[in-house]
Amino acid sequence: MTDIYEQAQAELDQAAVKFTNEKAKLFRADGGAIYADQVYDEKLTALTAELHAVAEKLHGGAEREIAEVGRREEAEHDDPIGQLTTQEQQAASARATFVREDAMLLGLPDLVRRLRGVNAAGRDKVSSYLWSRYARQRIESINRGERESGNPKDPATRGSLRDLSDAITLLEESIGGKATTPLEKAQASQRIADARRFQSTLGDRVRDLDGSKERLMQEMRQRMPAW
Repeated sequence: MTDIYEQAQAELDQAAVKFTNEKAKLFRADGGAIYADQVYDEKLTALTAELHAVAEKLHGGAEREIAEVGRREEAEHDDPIGQLTTQEQQAASARATFVREDAMLLGLPDLVRRLRGVNAAGRDKVSSYLWSRYARQRIESINRGERESGNPKDPATRGSLRDLSDAITLLEESIGGKATTPLEKAQASQRIADARRFQSTLGDRVRDLDGSKERLMQEMRQRMPAW
């Protein structure tokens, strides 16, 4: 797990030790009760509430991590056109057909040079938007063709696509970029798995500490028919 869960685990361990130690103080050394039932229940309820407050905070942290991953995954579909003014969007619409045709027909090295030239020229957000948009569609078209044919790309094509992807990123950044940097699918899946795993471990630990797991097991045993 990542550092955030190592820190959360340490906080849970600290809360567990405190709960266990404070609960032990409710009994004498021989195991007998120190307090009357009502006082014991009040003190145990207060200790349990404190434990649950820590657990809820840690659980909420994992939920926020899951939500952040979801937001980052959605960022993959963010369209930089939102960075253009209404007038710039109208200009982009008028020029879109011509840029799309060139982006689909130019050889990959030539397309990379074109995007780098647009970026070097600067100041033209409309060109930056159009060339980055349709160059990305070119990449998607090539990748789709590879999947459908089953024929892997040759090394030269792979290199050109990497250069093209880098050039696209520069153009997107020049007009404001994506609202949030997207995550690779494997990275997103791992972060969600880590969060869910921590939540599961957290729930099991708290149920062991507050006795709810044992109470549930007792209820299940009572419901089972005697053989």
